[in-house]
Amino acid sequence: MKLTKKIFFIYILSIVFIFLLTLFAYLFKIENNIKDYSIYKTHFLNLILSEKEFKNFFLQKNKFINFDKIVNETKNFEQTLSILNTSDLHKDFGDDFLKKLQIINSNYTKKLQLIEEYKSSQVTILNSMYYILDLNKSLQLDENYDLSLKTKINDIMFIMLYNLIEIDVNIDSILNKIDSLKETNYENNDKRIIYFTLHSKKLIDLIIDSMKLTKSSEEILLEESIVSASLLLDEVYNDYLQKKLIISLLFFISSITIMITLVKISFTTTKLKNELLAYKYAVEHSDNSVVLTDANKKILYVNENFETNTGYLKDDILGKDPKVLSSGLNLRATYDELNEKLLSGKKWEGELINKRKDGSLFYEKVSIVPIFVNEKIENYLAIKLDITKYIKQREELKESSIVFENTEEGILITDANQRIISVNKAFEKISGYTKEELIGEKPSLLKSFKHDRFFYKKMWLSIQEKGYWKGKIYDLIKDGSIIPTWLNITAVKDENGKVIKYISMHTNLQEIIDSQEKADYLAYHDSLTNLPNRIKLEDHLSHVIAVASRDHLTMSILFIDLDRFKIINDTLGHQVGDRLLQNVSKRIRKVLRDTDMVARMGGDEFIVVLETARNKKAAAYVCQKILDTLKESIKIGEHTLNTSASIGVAMFPDNGKTITTLIKNADTAMYHAKSLGKNNYQYYNEELSINIHDQLKIEQALKQAISGDELYLNYQAQYDLRTKEVISFEALVRWDSKKIGFTPPNIFIPVAEDTGMIVEIGDFIFEKACSDFKKFKQINKKLQYIAINISTIQFRDKHFVSKIKEIIKKIDILPSQIELEITERYIMEFNETNMLILDELRALGFRMSIDDFGTGYSSMNYLTKLPIDIIKVDKSFVDGIPKDNNNMQISKAIIALSKSLGYRTVAEGIETKEQEEILLSLNCNIGQGYFFSKPLDYDNTIEFLNKKKFKIATT
Repeated sequence: MKLTKKIFFIYILSIVFIFLLTLFAYLFKIENNIKDYSIYKTHFLNLILSEKEFKNFFLQKNKFINFDKIVNETKNFEQTLSILNTSDLHKDFGDDFLKKLQIINSNYTKKLQLIEEYKSSQVTILNSMYYILDLNKSLQLDENYDLSLKTKINDIMFIMLYNLIEIDVNIDSILNKIDSLKETNYENNDKRIIYFTLHSKKLIDLIIDSMKLTKSSEEILLEESIVSASLLLDEVYNDYLQKKLIISLLFFISSITIMITLVKISFTTTKLKNELLAYKYAVEHSDNSVVLTDANKKILYVNENFETNTGYLKDDILGKDPKVLSSGLNLRATYDELNEKLLSGKKWEGELINKRKDGSLFYEKVSIVPIFVNEKIENYLAIKLDITKYIKQREELKESSIVFENTEEGILITDANQRIISVNKAFEKISGYTKEELIGEKPSLLKSFKHDRFFYKKMWLSIQEKGYWKGKIYDLIKDGSIIPTWLNITAVKDENGKVIKYISMHTNLQEIIDSQEKADYLAYHDSLTNLPNRIKLEDHLSHVIAVASRDHLTMSILFIDLDRFKIINDTLGHQVGDRLLQNVSKRIRKVLRDTDMVARMGGDEFIVVLETARNKKAAAYVCQKILDTLKESIKIGEHTLNTSASIGVAMFPDNGKTITTLIKNADTAMYHAKSLGKNNYQYYNEELSINIHDQLKIEQALKQAISGDELYLNYQAQYDLRTKEVISFEALVRWDSKKIGFTPPNIFIPVAEDTGMIVEIGDFIFEKACSDFKKFKQINKKLQYIAINISTIQFRDKHFVSKIKEIIKKIDILPSQIELEITERYIMEFNETNMLILDELRALGFRMSIDDFGTGYSSMNYLTKLPIDIIKVDKSFVDGIPKDNNNMQISKAIIALSKSLGYRTVAEGIETKEQEEILLSLNCNIGQGYFFSKPLDYDNTIEFLNKKKFKIATT
């Protein structure tokens, strides 16, 4: 029979093993099918993002379009689609994906054709506009026409320009003006006007065709077909996951079944052993002293706690009588009662005063139980608890009750029947009742009904057993309000142990609670925004890091710094700045989850702790939500403010495992985000730390750049493209540090701007350039001006205008001989203060130019309002001439726009004869670049001017 059961058990185990093996094989097949899900999903998401770029491309109406970008997007789309077409997607997720991909391929082919047509349309529109600009120029210079005809032509011209810079116009209005111009030309029959009207109408037709192409693109449901395929992928993937879950559940159930079987088999043999081990463990680790004696009361065993409490080791005490601990202070009656109960086979409980090995006394609460074997006492088991501490506390409580009678705490005394017999003044003040109103009443007069019957029953049981009770209670005072009170009740007994009165001490906790809560809140929160402060942040972050470390999780830290906050704070005042910070803190808090924390570090710096952001993608999602909400205008009083933020992201544990390291690295990443143009977020990496270290070295070295005579200027000639005569120089600062060697301007200028040292450096450049220009002009009288770059940080210096006025007075140079170059960044920060500064400088006679035009997305509306003379075409556009058609068209458009607004143009970075000739043909006025002259130091500039002068003299 035993053999049969064994064979049957092995048979069952074999079947279960085969079943589990089959499930594992099927689970492995599913795992292989879904392993590439995230890759396929990413491809579909990339296709959707590219499709959104296609849509954005069609929405760029009649402006300078970057065709390289859309070409790259189509290439990316085709590459991704090609990967999907050649992948095992249909094998892993079903043949339905073959049809889905065919639809996507078909829709993409249609949309690609429209993209090409739209590109061609936009190029034609720009060429037509340029041709019309030339006709306009010719007609404006013709003295045979009166002002009214030229005004009509200008009206048509500017309406078209408005359309080009995305100002909506009425097409019918343009057509009416063109027809009116045709009628005016009926008598003159000027072919230029005829061509002007023909090309204007043709341009309108092109714009309408472009709009039709945009509408046609919207009818192609490329995105819908991609989304459909992506959803099908999710559906199949989720189906696989359900199957996987079911199989995993079967594994779990099978494992539990096997485990239960094994437990039942081993339970019988291990039950006794476990019980013995549990008993041994409980005895050895008990907080009580355990003593086991034989029937003659000779000690057989003591536990470790006994050794600790008494000072006797096992070897010292084994075989001896427990009387060795006797102090001689216990009553004889106590021992008689003990012996009588034990001999009768009963348990004895009581308190003893015993003596340790070192002679010190201690109190024990003892419970002794006789152990019977075959109805005969074989052993005695004594369990003893050291109550010395509690005895002393009880005695101290009695003494304290007498002392507290004369304190300012509220004291109430009742008789044994709980009738009030006396109260002190403090109690009258707390309760609101007078002594006369309270005498004879019971303390239940103060009952607030916030505590149930069980609470009071437990309280009086403690008083009866221990003689005292203390704790927090809510009292109802005379005016009807309820106050929290710390209550300490002591029962006073006579010599016979009979209660004769009760003394209770009442402490009003309300003021203490209010003060403590306020202090606690202020200690851990920012008083302006009510956000957690750095102390609270570090406390919270310490807990989050501990949990993440324990559970091997990832979490994120965001370091947020507001862009342009200092400008707003300095310009509009601290009150507006404070209200802006309050609004910003609310917006950040609103986009976060309840589990996330945002704290204010000080100034305009905030830190967000994302417990649930387990990867960079999740952190990026929160960063983008914060950037989006902060970009929305904020109305504060009469001011409508626009701000943005730069965010640095550090991940635990990859970017640090301590609070200090994580915050420092997030701060580093934030500065990197600012250096990339602000209003973005960046992740931390080790390279950033290296860059920050390099920046610190530069910052330290810059402090002695001026005092150490390490800065010097180079000058690059600007020349008339038609006559090839030098008309001006641009001053370019250079730095050769004694500590770190030669450092290019693009490296140290941003550091100087961040630290504010650019103000002092800018003053040096301005004075040195003006002084050198006077010497240059002595050699070449035809030199018109010196161009000096001005940082936006210098404009914020309230003494900027007064300082340059002092310098030009000191050097004795005319303001008209100085051109101040401002960047598009300054235009983007356009406000009333900036405009006032520029108007003041223009009124003094300074020339104005915009440097690097076309790279900063400046507002055309502001461009028309600024008091400027020259627009500089950035080197990045000139570099592509003539091979890059996009750069060619942009350069052409910038020059045309400048001409129409009455500005002169300077082309930077001319390096070839061909570039110079093309720019001349586009009516660019001034050139600058290596083709004519490299930047030269002072001595070589003097030599350069003398050579030019000699060449002119000899010719």
